[in-house]
Amino acid sequence: MGILASLGGTGMLSGMKYVNIRHELPEIGIRQQQAASEKAAYVPAEMHRDYEPPKADMGWSQIKVDINCYPCRKALGHLSDMDFARKYGQQGYSDVQAATSKHTNEGWDMARNGARPGRDVLTQQEWSKFWDKVIKWPQWTMIDIPDPEFTVTPSEITGQMDVGHDKYSINTSADADIALQAGSAETYLAKEGSIRMWATEGRLDIYA
Repeated sequence: MGILASLGGTGMLSGMKYVNIRHELPEIGIRQQQAASEKAAYVPAEMHRDYEPPKADMGWSQIKVDINCYPCRKALGHLSDMDFARKYGQQGYSDVQAATSKHTNEGWDMARNGARPGRDVLTQQEWSKFWDKVIKWPQWTMIDIPDPEFTVTPSEITGQMDVGHDKYSINTSADADIALQAGSAETYLAKEGSIRMWATEGRLDIYA
């Protein structure tokens, strides 16, 4: 840009002086980066499974048979210790009472008749004891022998069936998996501005 100024008054055009001004505006640059999406996807659903297999926690017991033969043995005379003590303890007590009574009677017989003429009480008593042992017939008793007692415990099924389980669960998300790269803008001075002035006389430029 040039600006004409008269410095020498009126005169010839060739003798005029001009002032020249050159003006350049600054230039501003912009660096710009657009926003972009690095990742844009949905969050997949997740399925979980809780599985427990069925199992048969069951079993059975064996058949149990208890046979009680003691009533048979008891009828044949094979007694338990308790029954033996009960039976023969009572029998012993009765035998003691019977022997005591017998000896008492024998003593009274000896006291009353032992001194009588023609009586031999001691011999008669001994003969009585002897013949009781020799001639005494055994006593036979007929009894029914009872049958053995049977107790049967049947087989039993124990335990229970576990059916297990098979469960599914699905987890979903309402949010998307998105990653964005933000945009940016940056300004800078691309070119500086300037103002330059010089003078011209005729065809000659005069620089300061």
